[in-house]
Amino acid sequence: MTDDGWLGPDTCGVKLAQFEQMAQQMTRAAPALARLADELWQALNGAGVSTAPAMEVKRIAAWAADAAADLRRRDVLVHDLDRQKLAMSVCRPDGTYLKLPDRYTDQVAYAEGRRATDLLRKAATGDAAAQKALRRMRPEDVTPMFAKALLESLGPEELLKLPMSLTMRLAGDANNDRPALAAHAADTRAILAILGRSLALTTDPARKGYLGDDYLSALRAAGRTTFPPLSVLPKGTAGYQSLATLLGSTGTRFSAHFIDTVGNDMVAYDSGLRPTLGQVPLPDLAGRYGLGNALDPSATDIRTGGRRTDFLAPLLLAAAASGKEASQKLLTHRPMGPLPQDPQPRTSGTNLQYLLHDRRAVWGESDHGTALGKTLEAATTAQDPGSTRLAFAAAQILATDARANFKVKDGKVQVGDKAPLDALLSGAPADAIARPHHYDELSGLRPSMAKVLVAHLDQLHDLVRLSRFDERPGSTGLTADDLDYLLLDVARNATAYETLLMGQIAHAKIAVDRTVQNHGDLSNTIAGEGQMFGHLLEARHQTLGAEGLRLAEDLARMQSYVGHGIALLPVDFAPITRVPIAGDVFNVALGKLSGKLTTVLAKKLADKEDPAIVAPKTDTEGVERLFNQMIISSLVTHGQYVRTGLDGRAFVDEQNRIKPLATMSPSEMEKLIRWANNTMKLNNQSDTVMTAIENGATTTSGHYRGSGGENVSESGRR
Repeated sequence: MTDDGWLGPDTCGVKLAQFEQMAQQMTRAAPALARLADELWQALNGAGVSTAPAMEVKRIAAWAADAAADLRRRDVLVHDLDRQKLAMSVCRPDGTYLKLPDRYTDQVAYAEGRRATDLLRKAATGDAAAQKALRRMRPEDVTPMFAKALLESLGPEELLKLPMSLTMRLAGDANNDRPALAAHAADTRAILAILGRSLALTTDPARKGYLGDDYLSALRAAGRTTFPPLSVLPKGTAGYQSLATLLGSTGTRFSAHFIDTVGNDMVAYDSGLRPTLGQVPLPDLAGRYGLGNALDPSATDIRTGGRRTDFLAPLLLAAAASGKEASQKLLTHRPMGPLPQDPQPRTSGTNLQYLLHDRRAVWGESDHGTALGKTLEAATTAQDPGSTRLAFAAAQILATDARANFKVKDGKVQVGDKAPLDALLSGAPADAIARPHHYDELSGLRPSMAKVLVAHLDQLHDLVRLSRFDERPGSTGLTADDLDYLLLDVARNATAYETLLMGQIAHAKIAVDRTVQNHGDLSNTIAGEGQMFGHLLEARHQTLGAEGLRLAEDLARMQSYVGHGIALLPVDFAPITRVPIAGDVFNVALGKLSGKLTTVLAKKLADKEDPAIVAPKTDTEGVERLFNQMIISSLVTHGQYVRTGLDGRAFVDEQNRIKPLATMSPSEMEKLIRWANNTMKLNNQSDTVMTAIENGATTTSGHYRGSGGENVSESGRR
């Protein structure tokens, strides 16, 4: 019942059951409309027609999502008003209506937050009615003023104790193998998400629910408190273990101020624990109570058990999700000295040095640096000076560690450590067995580090180019030796290696296209680009050593690049084709093209296309054919080809012009490439490609040296 067909400006009346049904229907409709908008846009865009209808559906979907959230809030309120007999009833021939305040003012939201505090406390003790009431509340419906009232009522210490109580009860269910474990886990995750979103909203100075810096100071103190009082880790539970669990419970972005103020203290707290815990990470609550994936927001099949977690991982993921500024605040923080609670001084330097180097062995006991990689990626892949400095600072740390972790012996790069196995076979006691080699402790960081390198690939090219004349580090602080040791580490991961290759293909393609457009010397361009390919190929072969299966997979990957004509994709970014580019502009264009190449290749592989292009027998041959494709693509795009002798050929149109490459069939493409090799003399570039790759590979292998100065032998697998 309303004056204007929707919720009126003052009050409206609703039927309880029908209003709840409307809220549920709108909740289901919003994501369905969003999916429809996306599918419609894809269809219209693919057909080359206006996507305006899809954008209108998208606008309606956004409106429906907002309306659904508003309806759910109103539904919770009307049920509360009805239960407490606070709502005014209006009887009409068509039924009984409850008068419902229309607007959720800040005052109403604040009052609701206060009332929700009691529900949370009861739910933590196992109160079924409170848990049922909280299930009606969605985290995305939490407003800043609701969150402010909630966290003011709880206070920092109780905020951190609530997750402990909830997870302890859930652990009891898991230990008793209760059938309701999945439902209880879902309830616990929902409550944690409400608390986590409330924390994000109230610790952001830009929001009206901000609780102030004094609250953050009190939160730091509560985080460093161990519960029960006077307990000692790891037997007790630290407040920061609970805070980490809250950070991992919500998709809401945290402010850079919160990450700087509280997040950096979590890192400092962790460094102070190292003398006590050694290389064992302090877990979050899921790890503390053996809950497996029960607290994972995306969990569907609950599996409890002894999954080792790390309380810093949720912090790092939250920083990454919160953006560049938050991630940089965390990584560039330079501690001024030990806090009073720290048992010993911090390692000198920034958090980047501590997290990447000092804490390396601890990551080896948890997620192998996966979360750290996400933070590093968010902090360093932009093109501003701060991101670039941080990217190369990380590269220098990893390169230095790689020198120590990858040994050269008998002319080969030695990866791994046989000492533990030898010790076991000899009957040595477990505590006397050496730990595995450090090379794999940050294996989870490699895919992210590859993206960082691609984001700054043009500067790496400058480094390689200048190293032929000067071995001293340039503005980046890296030498060519450093780069090759870094590639030795990063390229061990297949995903990371593919990212590097795709980035280099994009870099070479832009360079070739620019040279063709400017009628420049392709030999010089190919020589420079080929050298970088040589560095990548040799680093990958050396780090894999005798792992024939993975090398076979690499060749299959290169064959897919060539076979699906990935290098034929036109360079269609205006900044590349219309004006000379360099520096940051080049890197931005490189990132766009690298992503486009990856997307196109993924689609071609999904379509299981069977191209007629002959597959290369080696990686080097594959790179050579990729260069041929790049040159053909650019010559055709810029119309720089001989037009005589094209009559009647399968790859030309009615105007005797070569068809757009994207429209050609595999058979037409094969004929074009054969014609181009004969007419444009592309085979003349083969020697340049081979020589460039060989020079890059020789330089790379020459950088891997043993303690006695001996070099590794070239892989010879290219």
